[in-house]
Amino acid sequence: MSSYLSQTILKGTYTILLICSEPFRLKLGSLGYVKVKKGYFVYTGSALGPGSVSLEGRINRHRRRSKNVRWHIDYLTTRREIHTRGSVSIRSRARLECLINTDIIKKLRGCPLIERAGASDCKCRGHLLRVREQSSGVADLIDQLSKIYAAFGVPITQRYS
Repeated sequence: MSSYLSQTILKGTYTILLICSEPFRLKLGSLGYVKVKKGYFVYTGSALGPGSVSLEGRINRHRRRSKNVRWHIDYLTTRREIHTRGSVSIRSRARLECLINTDIIKKLRGCPLIERAGASDCKCRGHLLRVREQSSGVADLIDQLSKIYAAFGVPITQRYS
């Protein structure tokens, strides 16, 4: 008989919503320097492993400011100017991050912070995107991300203050 945890899908794809409160210059690993402007950013990734690399583990890691810098997104999330405001995710064993990222680029006019940021393991231009300004703010942007995710299944939405 299998346990509840083995039946629950702890894998999936997620998008983290970030706000930059003031501009700054940043070295984004080997990609070089970039000016991070005030505004909204999203990062879309996959979490297809157990434990800390599960869906919940990845989202929680990105929310923490204190961590070892390992991925491009970490260079941003460790900065005091960057604030995590929400996430949208979907539980799935399939790798959907590139498809969802493509929809975000089209529907939210996303543009890579710098070419290849957050996309070192695929052919996308970038998974760390600046998105168009939202006149209605965070709630509207989370709702728009949820609509994008709904095309792939039931989205899980979280808002953070």
